[in-house]
Amino acid sequence: MSSLTTRVFGVPQPGWYRVYYSINNIQELVTALTQDHPVVLMFWADWNQASNVMKRPYFNMAVAKKDEAVFCRLDFDKFKDVVEKFRVKYLPTFVLIKEGEEQRRVVGAKVEELNTTIKNNI
Repeated sequence: MSSLTTRVFGVPQPGWYRVYYSINNIQELVTALTQDHPVVLMFWADWNQASNVMKRPYFNMAVAKKDEAVFCRLDFDKFKDVVEKFRVKYLPTFVLIKEGEEQRRVVGAKVEELNTTIKNNI
């Protein structure tokens, strides 16, 4: 994962921008979900090949929409309660949340569908 730049979750400092957060605990997720911006969650796992295929496209989408949304990755194996809450059954799963409500969902390594979903809903 060293080829992707990740930011430590928190309020961006002057000159920084929101790009891509690796969620490490529930409090970080709560903070992400209470932002003024839409949130795009990526449920993934290292052992899942499709998740690994989607890392770079997801990062690129995050950079493209850096001023419009918060992009977060959640480890499927680490956040079982969250996985259950969001009814995630397949990986990767992308969930677009706006104003606290799920708006759209993309399941699988579907770059174009995810890109279109993000462009049309953020």
